[in-house]
Amino acid sequence: MTTEAPRHRVTLLDRDASCQEAIECALRELVAEATTKGWSTIETITAVEEGLKRLRLSYAEGPALRPSSDPDPSNDWPAALP
Repeated sequence: MTTEAPRHRVTLLDRDASCQEAIECALRELVAEATTKGWSTIETITAVEEGLKRLRLSYAEGPALRPSSDPDPSNDWPAALP
């Protein structure tokens, strides 16, 4: 699974929409793979939603719980060029 990096500086709403588009393919692949293993689509989507909620909470609790590979949140545009 690959996710495209942002290419241009855009408004926050555009950036959010672009990010959603970029990861949608990976999410569809994840759901498809899970269904081949016997999980239903709804079970998989529910599990992803719950996992994302836990991930958001762990990020809110501070950097000690973030993966070491996570980019510095102060670096707003690591892959974008002006």
